[in-house]
Amino acid sequence: MESKKRTFTDFLSILYKWKKLLFINLLIIAFITLGITFLIPEKFKANSVIMLAEENSNMGALGNVLSNVGSSFLGSALLGSSGTGTEKLFGYLESRKILLNVVDKFNLIDYYDITSYKRDKVLKALRDDAKFDLTENGLLEISMIHEDPEIAASIVNYFVEVLDSLHRHYSLEYATSYRKFVEKRYFKNLDDLSAAEVDLKNFQEKYKVYVIPEQFELTFQVMAKLESELALKELQLDLLKNTQGINTPTYKLAEQEAKLLKEKLNEIEKGKYTTNSSVVFFKLDTIPTLQREYFRIYRNLEVQSKLLEYTLPIYEQAVMEEQKNLPNIIVLDEAIPPQLKYSPKKSFIILSVLFLAGLFFTVIIIRSEQLLNKKQNQELNIIQLKELKFYSRISSFYKINAL
Repeated sequence: MESKKRTFTDFLSILYKWKKLLFINLLIIAFITLGITFLIPEKFKANSVIMLAEENSNMGALGNVLSNVGSSFLGSALLGSSGTGTEKLFGYLESRKILLNVVDKFNLIDYYDITSYKRDKVLKALRDDAKFDLTENGLLEISMIHEDPEIAASIVNYFVEVLDSLHRHYSLEYATSYRKFVEKRYFKNLDDLSAAEVDLKNFQEKYKVYVIPEQFELTFQVMAKLESELALKELQLDLLKNTQGINTPTYKLAEQEAKLLKEKLNEIEKGKYTTNSSVVFFKLDTIPTLQREYFRIYRNLEVQSKLLEYTLPIYEQAVMEEQKNLPNIIVLDEAIPPQLKYSPKKSFIILSVLFLAGLFFTVIIIRSEQLLNKKQNQELNIIQLKELKFYSRISSFYKINAL
């Protein structure tokens, strides 16, 4: 004989039949859970919202300078950076140096009651309670969970204080290093330019050559332009090497562009360079030695003059960046002691426990009804008989009768 298929109302009637078991046990569990939640220490969450005053990197300033003097190919390549200011702040906050400062300042080893492997365990505990998040508006939020609301706020404000100090230190250190590098390159440019001017003056006085022959002028102009671009590209490579490293995509691109410029210059020197126009470029070996030497000196002067147009504003900007003493970090919302607790969430805990307990008792009730139905057909094995005996005792204890 096929068993009758149960409906939803059948399940409701079963639960109604066992309502005493459900009500009494869930009520007991609710009171026990409530008591336990009062034993859990209350914790408070303080937070602060900060932002960078400006992107104070030398690479950004350098990009602006190069743009102002009209070098699109050099300026655009240098606008990149190895990481944004916000990413650096996250790196500082998550560093062991800042975290250990916080641990020592607020004696968190005793707070977390750590007795062994103190450093590693306290850092793990602190990372669980201290959170650093990026808001929807791109601001940085620092938060701390602690049993004492005053200490929670103090820890957050200390994070901000140490972060600002560390950021200032490394920014100044980088700016000084960058300024020294640019300064060295700038003064070398000045020396090379001065030497080129002296060479040209001496050559003109000795050989009375003051102009380039007209038939060679175009060749010299193109070479001078390409060599100026090559010198700027090499300057770019030096800057990128000292600020971003040689393994970045920006450096690789600039290196490839420098290689192409060298190939073009080599083609002109060998008389193999061609354009879409009917212009003829003379092979340098066919140009008289005197004119060729004059062009070499004159070309060097042009290259150094062109470089000075870039190194001077870059150097001036580097000096300004080093001397800046502006606040790097702006505190939009300072941390204050929270009035409302963050945890434990008593209502959530109680409802969750009651839900799980209700599921557990529902499974027991349905199982007991299944065994009672099987009993009528004498289909029970030894284990099922023991289960039935257990459920019968429960039914008798709660005085549950068949509907």
